Amino acid sequence: MNDNRKRIISVAESYIGIDVRPGSAARKDIVDNFNIVKPQGYTAHITDDWCAEFVTACAVIAFGKKTAVSYFPLSASCPVMIKVAKAKSIWKEKDSYKPQPGDFVLFDWDDPGKGGDNRGTPNHVGIVQKVADGDIYTIEGNFHDKVSIREFPINWRYIRGFVCPLYDRFEISVKLSRDDVLKAVISGKYGTGEKQKKRIKDAGFDPDQIRTEAAKIKKLTTEVLKGKY
Repeated sequence: MNDNRKRIISVAESYIGIDVRPGSAARKDIVDNFNIVKPQGYTAHITDDWCAEFVTACAVIAFGKKTAVSYFPLSASCPVMIKVAKAKSIWKEKDSYKPQPGDFVLFDWDDPGKGGDNRGTPNHVGIVQKVADGDIYTIEGNFHDKVSIREFPINWRYIRGFVCPLYDRFEISVKLSRDDVLKAVISGKYGTGEKQKKRIKDAGFDPDQIRTEAAKIKKLTTEVLKGKY
């Protein structure tokens, strides 16, 4: 499997089993990473339906803002996601297509099941984790208000189509995870002031968010070492 495909799957898997209810740190992290881009000018909120925001955030976390914007159909809207994917020539909806790990799958739960390709309006999206024994496994945000794995057959009637990012066309632009960048800031590896901000931004993260989080961690660490807790 292409390393880029592995990377986005790994990011999505990291949220499985984590508390992502409104107000949780993980839900805020998803919203914050979506808002690094704010596709179509939309600002995400923790009370949104968030399946599309989740896959968008995964792309941003995995590859950074520049690559995510260039190669993925980022959006908070499933119908808009298809529109952007078509414009990027990475949309497939024929039943004959066999999805690959890292593809996005769009669903239309209102399909009447009368045969033929599903042509309805999509209302959900997930990331293909794997395809095995005739079944597709996806990682989905907002699956009963969780990040969960769904299993269903290839050519399932509710499949609207697939987004197929060109993973072999780009190199990973973010070599470090969010935790790696936080550690670099806390340790002083990224320097201070404008130099620090540039290093964080070059790594694909929001400088203000990272610096604020690093300051909180530093404060908490100091308090623990002093025996406050």
